[in-house]
Amino acid sequence: MNELLPAYAAGSLSATDHARVDAHLRGCARCRADLAGWQAIATSAAEPPGGLGDAPEAGQLVREVLTRSAFEEPVGLPPTRRLRHLAGLLVAEARLIRLAVPVASALVMALGVVVVLFQAGPDRIADLMLALIAPIVAAAGVSGTYRSDHDPATELVAATPTSERLLLLVRLTLVFGYDLALALAASAVLSVSGAAGTADLNALVGAWLGPMALLSALSLLGAVRFGPDVALGLAVGLWAVRVLAASLLTADGWPARAIVHAWSTNAPVLTLSAALAAAAVLLAGRGEPHRGRRATHPL
Repeated sequence: MNELLPAYAAGSLSATDHARVDAHLRGCARCRADLAGWQAIATSAAEPPGGLGDAPEAGQLVREVLTRSAFEEPVGLPPTRRLRHLAGLLVAEARLIRLAVPVASALVMALGVVVVLFQAGPDRIADLMLALIAPIVAAAGVSGTYRSDHDPATELVAATPTSERLLLLVRLTLVFGYDLALALAASAVLSVSGAAGTADLNALVGAWLGPMALLSALSLLGAVRFGPDVALGLAVGLWAVRVLAASLLTADGWPARAIVHAWSTNAPVLTLSAALAAAAVLLAGRGEPHRGRRATHPL
């Protein structure tokens, strides 16, 4: 119904769809409120304040466009309405995430679990497998949470009074939270099945939690500052350094020790991850992407 309301306000619907919207509006107060916003936009566009033939005043037109979004803005609302607003944002942002992202993440994580389960011999590498798979899966997903040219919702985000930082945090929560749940489920399966050997659930989680947080934070900062392509390349490059460290570097040498220490769960790694993520959110709150094409032009 939301897709029909703009055309209904503009008077461009067919007779069948017009009757269908009429019937729905009689029993839906929310759609009637949305229709009021679209009607204000249609009126502003159809009746320019400067007279027949003059272009609409830009400032007035923008104010009318923002009217619809203002219906959902949680300013001054009680806590219960704020929670409903956040829940609505979570649902809306979840619909914008491409289905291929969660499906690919689940498949890669499941493949890692299967490899460990069917590995022959007592020396199973469950902790190492999770330490390599979980961070790159999360970083790849996070790199796409902040897009400009490739995001179909960019123009809508730029034209809504909802804070861009809030939208980024909501989408980040969805993507990173999903990958976190996948990694926890994989750890639980390997721990219960005995495929982890002597490593318990806490040891398995400790193997991937720090690297996952650090690589995701770096990927998010790269996406905000340079774009998703650069962010994904940065994440893959750092992941490759960790993969190659074991085979190309001497295990007791300081480069290998430094890489392994950075690719683990400890206080410095978690602190650095939090600082990088906070810097990315603050940088995103300054407006549109700093590099590349802007979503909208200043009035």
